[in-house]
Amino acid sequence: MKSSRTKKSSLPKTDSGSNQSGAFSLSANEFFTERRALFLIIAGTWLVYANSLSGAFVFDDTKQIVGNPQLHTWANIVHAFTNDVWSFSTLTTDIPLPYYRPLFTIYLTLNYQAFGLWEPGWHLMNLLVHTVATVLVYFLLKKLSGDQFIAFLGSLLFGLHPAHVESVSWISGIPDPLSALFYVPALLWYVRFREDGGWQWLVASLVAYGLSALCKETPLALPLVLGVWELSRAPSTTSWADRLKNIIRQLIPYALVAAGYLALRFSVLGNISWRHPFTARVPDSDIWMTVPYVIVNYLKHLVAPFYLSLIYGISFITSASDPRFFVPTGLLLVLSYVLWIYRKKLDANIWLALALIVAPLLPVLNLRVFHYEYIIQDRYLYLPSIGFCYLVATLIVRLSRTQLSLAGVLSAVIVLAFSISTILQNRVWHDSVALWQRAVYTSPSSWSTHYNLGLAYIGAKQYALAETELLESRRLNPKQAVVYNNLAMAQAGLGNLDGAIANSKSALSLDSGLLEAHNNLGAFFYDRQDYSGAKQEFLTVLERDPDSNSARFNLGRTLAAMGDQAGAIQELERAVAIKPDDGEAHYQLGLSYRAVGRKSDAVREIQQALSYQHDPQTARNIQQKLEEIERAQ
Repeated sequence: MKSSRTKKSSLPKTDSGSNQSGAFSLSANEFFTERRALFLIIAGTWLVYANSLSGAFVFDDTKQIVGNPQLHTWANIVHAFTNDVWSFSTLTTDIPLPYYRPLFTIYLTLNYQAFGLWEPGWHLMNLLVHTVATVLVYFLLKKLSGDQFIAFLGSLLFGLHPAHVESVSWISGIPDPLSALFYVPALLWYVRFREDGGWQWLVASLVAYGLSALCKETPLALPLVLGVWELSRAPSTTSWADRLKNIIRQLIPYALVAAGYLALRFSVLGNISWRHPFTARVPDSDIWMTVPYVIVNYLKHLVAPFYLSLIYGISFITSASDPRFFVPTGLLLVLSYVLWIYRKKLDANIWLALALIVAPLLPVLNLRVFHYEYIIQDRYLYLPSIGFCYLVATLIVRLSRTQLSLAGVLSAVIVLAFSISTILQNRVWHDSVALWQRAVYTSPSSWSTHYNLGLAYIGAKQYALAETELLESRRLNPKQAVVYNNLAMAQAGLGNLDGAIANSKSALSLDSGLLEAHNNLGAFFYDRQDYSGAKQEFLTVLERDPDSNSARFNLGRTLAAMGDQAGAIQELERAVAIKPDDGEAHYQLGLSYRAVGRKSDAVREIQQALSYQHDPQTARNIQQKLEEIERAQ
């Protein structure tokens, strides 16, 4: 694995911009100086993502950020290397087996320490990471193509591509852009090492490769890209056996880094890969027959990234006679045949662009690890889109040789279309209601999309709309206890306590272990002043989950309503010990202290409640109660 200058002569560089691109590229390169190019790339990226900065926490953000107490301590930075991403959560029924992404966990921890739960700060950091990744893509494409305009156009398209919204506007979608911060330099520095020599570049590339894998698993496919780079630049007189020997020799260090990562991953997770519980009973034949359909859809989303969604209503293909199998398979075979026929006419740029598309897609074609509704996720296109944008920019420059005006118009149309689509797609990820409205549109027959839209409406206190969606979800799947449980919440919000109690009981008849339904049923009994029934439901929850802050609080206020202030104080003190920032529990505890004559304790707790309250009207009410207690003898 020599890196001397003599080795450089056996690896011919690509043609310069002037030879490759003609007059169009020459004039473009004269105008698009590096400073101008970078300014336009950064400005364009920030302009199309500006409306993402006001977005809320959505989807997994509510668990990974809002509901993740481990982010509150700096110790989580060390903890990230010895635990999986979801180690903070006790939920096991709706979360797949764990991911090992320590740099992602560290990113979340640093952001929480800097911004707390201030959403604009999180969105700003996501956009900053994406912008840096886009700039790195510029330097990569400039190195690979030798043409500054290809680098400019390719990286601009990368910065604007609508498929990236899921990775940028969704805060928890950051692992792909985060991995690109290391994946792109790993390739760039490898090329520099092979062309210019210098062992420091190889070491830097290997370190970056390892760090990229600690962000997300897909960058492990980078050696495939490096292999294609070596093949496409090997002299035509070199035999295939010698080419393969050279590739193996060059990639041994990367194989060692990958092995080290996998060993670390195994030591933490206890496995290298897994099978999602929802695919455990799906035959492997069905999974493999679905792969061509998934590939074609990913290619479609690269080429025409419009009206994208979190969910696309996908199901596994069970028969070879299904058009979703034989049509995509036929298209892929035709595409492969065309590439084979014209293989000698395709230069290194085209082959490398194709490798940059295909290699990072391969890991996500292991469909066994996904819930069937999530087997197509646009965030997985973040790294493959580097190759796609490189390919588009290269083809446009070549088109300019014979159709200069057409090339210019085509470039402008693509940039404009991508920009508009990204701006509109940011709105989809702006809040939970918009996100699940789009999911219902793309997957109207899915009970879960209607269910999640119902939850989003509950969160927005739009209870009538929530009830409509949850009734539709119940119609599509009448055996889901969680649907009945949240339908009860919507009906309670509408003042229909009888309906709420009936649906809570229906939820428990389907799943007696659904503690949330017990807790909600107790709350409905409390609202009907059936304190005895409420007390029993809360005790049921606490028997199984003694650390339930919500049930502990509810039991405390129920005991207070029953006149048992001593019991209420005991439960509420435990509630605030479990969750010290629970302002409502502090307030209720203060009222119970007042009821037994402990004025100073009551004042202290209500002052605590006031410090945690952000709603102005509620804060005024608490302040009035505090002044009333302080005036009392």
